[in-house]
Amino acid sequence: MTGTEASVNNRSSAEAKIALFRSLFRGRYDVYRRDRRKDLLLQENGYVVLRFLAEDVGKHVDEVLDAILRTLSHRGRER
Repeated sequence: MTGTEASVNNRSSAEAKIALFRSLFRGRYDVYRRDRRKDLLLQENGYVVLRFLAEDVGKHVDEVLDAILRTLSHRGRER
């Protein structure tokens, strides 16, 4: 596995799948395709998918958290 994934449910029933990756897929098109298939399946089932590099989480944690909170807030208003 190239990363760590977590499901998030908040009180407004907005659902998100958040994936953290150690590095880019670096030309591993099989990994890229597998991840896109997983994204599509999750989206078809009502999830929003957010993907972040672990390096970005470490260096820009406030921006990453802000993106997650904005997404969940927006999803909560949609429902």
